[in-house]
Amino acid sequence: MTIFNAVSRRRLVVITVDVAAVLAAYALAFFLRFDFDLDAYYFDCLIVTAPFALMTYLPIAYCLGVKRGLEYSASFGDEADVLKAASLSALLLSLIFIPATHAKFPRSVLLLWPILSVVAAAGLRACARRAQGYRLLSRRTRGRTAVIVGVGDLGELVYQSMRSDKSVDYRIAAFFDDDPSKWGMRLHGVTVVGGVPAMTALLARVPVDEIVIAVSRNRGSAVGAVADALQGVGKRPEVRIMPTIDEMLKSPKRADPRKVLPCDLLNRRVVSLDTESIVRSIEGKVVLVTGAGGTIGGELSRQVVRYKPAKIILLENHATALFYREAELRGSLPEGEVVAMLGDVRDQVLLERIFREERPQIVFHAAAHKHVHQLETNIHEGVSNNLLGTYHLARAADRYGVENFILISTDKAVRPSCVMGATKRAAEIVVSNMAHASKTRFAAVRFGNVLGSSGSVLKIFQEQIEKGQPITLTHPDVTRYFMTVEEAVGLVLQASAMAKGGEIFVLKMGEPVRIMDMARKLILLSGLEPGRDIEIRVVGLKPGEKLAEELIEDASGQEQSEHPEILVLRSENKRIEELAIRMSMLEKLRQGAGNGDMIRALSQLVPTFIADPVHDKLKEVAWVE
Repeated sequence: MTIFNAVSRRRLVVITVDVAAVLAAYALAFFLRFDFDLDAYYFDCLIVTAPFALMTYLPIAYCLGVKRGLEYSASFGDEADVLKAASLSALLLSLIFIPATHAKFPRSVLLLWPILSVVAAAGLRACARRAQGYRLLSRRTRGRTAVIVGVGDLGELVYQSMRSDKSVDYRIAAFFDDDPSKWGMRLHGVTVVGGVPAMTALLARVPVDEIVIAVSRNRGSAVGAVADALQGVGKRPEVRIMPTIDEMLKSPKRADPRKVLPCDLLNRRVVSLDTESIVRSIEGKVVLVTGAGGTIGGELSRQVVRYKPAKIILLENHATALFYREAELRGSLPEGEVVAMLGDVRDQVLLERIFREERPQIVFHAAAHKHVHQLETNIHEGVSNNLLGTYHLARAADRYGVENFILISTDKAVRPSCVMGATKRAAEIVVSNMAHASKTRFAAVRFGNVLGSSGSVLKIFQEQIEKGQPITLTHPDVTRYFMTVEEAVGLVLQASAMAKGGEIFVLKMGEPVRIMDMARKLILLSGLEPGRDIEIRVVGLKPGEKLAEELIEDASGQEQSEHPEILVLRSENKRIEELAIRMSMLEKLRQGAGNGDMIRALSQLVPTFIADPVHDKLKEVAWVE
């Protein structure tokens, strides 16, 4: 038998059953009208008019798109279509039967028929779903006990997915939700409970194999609650996260529950952007992104192309990273609108050629050395790339009349205790000083740690857990601000659209997170026990590191921007005299001076640069007179 014949036979059976349901509803309408006591006249009337009723219903149902099958996923909309088709058929029949029988045809039959047709259709679909369930159950080879966190649309999606799984017989032990008004209710015959104590008690009482977190908002709270409930539990269930509807639409291939990622621990709310203002600032423009091969530069490039620039120029000094970024973006823009430039922001000849030939109108400057401990021993490289590279790029932007220049900065620039932070603060000062004497709108955007970026502490933790290695923590009380790369870059684009020149924009990042708590929760959510399965080693702060970072140096000088998630700082825009002479001096020091002279010059440019006293080596070189 061919596949076509098999499908045709199945289709024939399904249509036959559906037709039988409509006819049964028509006959039942007659019997109900006469209390199941039909005389010979009305019995003959039923037999004669039934074929006409069916012939009227079928073409109308076809035109209305009524599904001609008993589908497992059939919805209320399908049954509503049946009601419409039967109602129109009844109306048409009334125009024929009533005059033809001299008003002897029972009109109430035509009123009952559409209603009974819907009941019959719903009943058949329910039977089909039940039969489908029995068939799937007979094929399953093993059982798993699961808990679903969340009773909204995502939770329902997870439940239906588990029911339809052909290989696993899932038993839902409980639904959890953080809304107390839902506690005690029942969903699909299962009680909805909430609170960490209730989950802890359930996990201690029932051997749960799997917990699926299916929430769209306040996901961090739900994930944290599950982690808290897992403490002290003997057998740890597998914990998975259901992607949100937005995540599924962005990446349809990732629609199944996945393992917990560090970003799931953040209780970040979805930030809305003024996309119209971003479109106006980017659409049809030539955009230059430096450091395009990195985490921030790469996400900037992805989001920029969504707003239809005339051209995007990718500047990157890592050949392989540039190759993959160019290949990724070529499918998003027409041929010739993605320009890959292999080179360095310190190469003034290259910069001159890029600005002369490509004429960028917007510059996003993300290129920088960012690893704190590396720059403590490579001071000259940090000053050269982070500070002098920014200066040369900004000068080129000024000479060629760029509209917007946005520097990507960091919270480590606030009262810096490390070379990396000091060079980024100096870059902010350079940009703000350029803004005072240029038609280009120069601005900086400052935020904290970006999840998923190379060297991110939580990404390192995840890799250590997957390898079964000890987690290395610098200090038990260290805290950091965190934000997802997508959210950070979206707000960078928003700040760019609002820039008037000279601002330092600060992205609101919520409350700082205690890294020790994050490490413990990541271990627990991986099904392991902190201290037993995965050791947490405190190794001490590295040179230049702080216990806590800040986002703002002078809180009195902050202003609320047009966007609720972005602040504007103006009082931190330090004016310096003879900027060009200062930069020229640093160029000369970079070529032959020692670390002490370089640190001294950097300290004069950034007076708030104070070495942390725990870093003896930096203290020795930073303040030698």
